[in-house]
This record gives sequence, structure tokens and C-alpha cells, in this order.
Amino acid sequence: MMRDYIRLTNPSIVYLLAFTAAAAALTAGGVSKPVTTVLVTLSTALCSAGARSITNYIDRDIDALMKRTQNRPLPRGAISPSYAVYWGLTLVAAGLTLAYFLGWTLPIYLTIGLADNIVVYNLLTKRKTPWNIVLGAPSGGVPAFVGYVAIRGYPDWTAVVLAALVVLWTPAHIWSLAVRFKDDYGRANIPMLPVTLGVKTGIRCIAYTSVLLAIFTSALPFLPGSPFGAPAAVVATALSVILLAMSLWLVKDPTERVAWDLFKFTSPYLALLFTVLALDVIFSA
Repeated sequence: MMRDYIRLTNPSIVYLLAFTAAAAALTAGGVSKPVTTVLVTLSTALCSAGARSITNYIDRDIDALMKRTQNRPLPRGAISPSYAVYWGLTLVAAGLTLAYFLGWTLPIYLTIGLADNIVVYNLLTKRKTPWNIVLGAPSGGVPAFVGYVAIRGYPDWTAVVLAALVVLWTPAHIWSLAVRFKDDYGRANIPMLPVTLGVKTGIRCIAYTSVLLAIFTSALPFLPGSPFGAPAAVVATALSVILLAMSLWLVKDPTERVAWDLFKFTSPYLALLFTVLALDVIFSA
């Protein structure tokens, strides 16, 4: 039973978001504040897990229609819907409470992210507009923003750009998945951009956001007060160029196989990018 509650939180997503929070904290000088780094990572993980539990409750009807998601705990009846909500709210409350002890602004930032993910994306736009993921993407950038601010004590341009990296990464991650499973999304009547506006349009949008991601990544060392040096700029830009090349490959060969290859690259890409940024700051200190 507990395994189903853990599955309800979509651990792979939670791990990635919590990792961006931890890496962002390290780029802000978290090595000298290990307790704060651990606590902000845990706080972010709890809020992310709670949000995923609640959104899985909201999506339980469409998850039952999609082959990719029909074996999740709620569609197969492993967990009561009401218990899923209680579980999600408990995790969110724990995460926000923990964040409060690190600074009164952190729960506010996390709440904004939760509202964007749960209300703006899942409740208001996911089933109504092909631009749903664009409107919901800011929530993915909140963990990195919060991780950085928890250590630095205030937001600056580096915090904003770190969050923007996740926001710009999100369309390539989600839309490439939507290309691969467009029939699934169509069956559930979810207007993901590649399904509603066409695969070619969706793929072009993936390429556009990949270009923006490469530009933002390249700009990191030139931000006012940036902690990043040339090594981070070179490696991080190289990763972004690889992502851009794969996106352009998908433009040239718009098949489900290539879309799936791009999707599989996007998760380790984000982890690698934030690892490079964190290590650069740690070893240059």
C-alpha cells in the first residue's frame, strides 16, 4: 500500500525538481550552509510530491483513458481518491512548514509554484488550451529559484535565470512526449500542442524553445554578480547545443522514434546542466 502512495507522487519528477533545488542552492554557496541546503531540498521535495499527488487526483479520469498512465494507483483503484487528496495536502503542508523555518518568503514562492501547477495548469488550462504547458511551466522553475534564494537570502538575476532554464526546458520535455504519445493524448481529449495544432507545429515550437534555452544558458556567466565561470559556460552551452541539435533532428525527421529519443535525453540533460553549474561554483570557491 505504501508503495502506491509513493508512486502517486511520481518520484522521478520529484527527484528531478528536488535536485534542481539542491544544485541551485549549491551555486548560491550552499556548501557553507549544508543544513539549509538539505532542508530546502527536502521542503521542495515534499511540496512537489504533494502537488503531484493532488494533480494525479485531478487527472484520474483522463489517466484511466491513456495507456501510458492507466496503471497509476488511482486509475486502477489501488488508493481511494479522497485519501490521495489527504496525502497530497499533508505533504504540501509539511513542505511549506519546513520552508517557513528557512525564511518567511520561501513558503510564498512555493505557494505560487503550487498554484501555477495545480490551479493554472491542471484545473484551468490542461484540458482547454494547447498552450497549457507554457502556462504551467513556471511552476517547474520555482524549486531552482527557491533553492538559490534560501542560501543567498534574496532573489537576483542568477536566481531568475536558473528558474528560466527549467521553464524553457519544459516544452521540449513535454511536447516531445506528446509527439510520441499523441494518440494517447487524443484519446483522452487533452489538447497538447502537437496534438491540437499538429506535429510539425509542435516540433517547430520545441526547436524555438531549445534556441532560447541555449541563449539563456550561454548568458549565465555574464549576469551581474554571476558565480559561474568559463568552464561552466562552455560545458553548459555544449549541453544546450546537443539538445538544440536533437530538436532540429526532430524537425528534419518528425517521427515518434526521434521524439522519444529527444524525450529520453531531456531528463538527464537538466540534471547534467545543474550538476555542471553546481560543480563549477564548488571547485572555483
